[in-house]
Amino acid sequence: MCSKSVITLLVGMTGIAGAQEAPVRVYPGERLVSLTAGVGNAMGWFGAQGERYLLDERLSIFVGLGYTPQIDPGDPTGPTFAAGLRSFTSGLRHRFFMEASASQLIVEPVGADGGRRLYGPGLQGGYQFVPAGGFTLMASVGAGYALGVPRGGDPWATQVGLGLGYTWRRPARVSGPLDRRRM
Repeated sequence: MCSKSVITLLVGMTGIAGAQEAPVRVYPGERLVSLTAGVGNAMGWFGAQGERYLLDERLSIFVGLGYTPQIDPGDPTGPTFAAGLRSFTSGLRHRFFMEASASQLIVEPVGADGGRRLYGPGLQGGYQFVPAGGFTLMASVGAGYALGVPRGGDPWATQVGLGLGYTWRRPARVSGPLDRRRM
């Protein structure tokens, strides 16, 4: 009778010990590239941008291509370009970033010299949301300095950005008891 109780106790304890094993965790894969569309200076006003992540996703380079529509009569219109760098905080889904870019900042209406689109450097701060499924939301705001503004004009411009898109990742990484089983 005593030996049956000891065996039952030992079998039960192995079940308890197995339940204390570390949980399996699945980490989303590292971000590789993003494609977003929307409005803003980094998107080429109304357009899209491609972004490549570097250095463990803490830095990225991007290129934007868009179109500047004619909002007021006499405004110049046409294709618009942007390029820059972003530095991100850490985070799996929610991240903040600082951006340095060159983009179109000011549209001057047609006048004596014919209307111009002025480009220049700018700085923006923003937020990026990328859950494991890949959906991407970006929003940013900042200021830029337009080059070529006539003396007496204001070269400073507000920069904004809002984009939706998709981020591609490397395959997910698994951590926990499954790691030991693969060895």
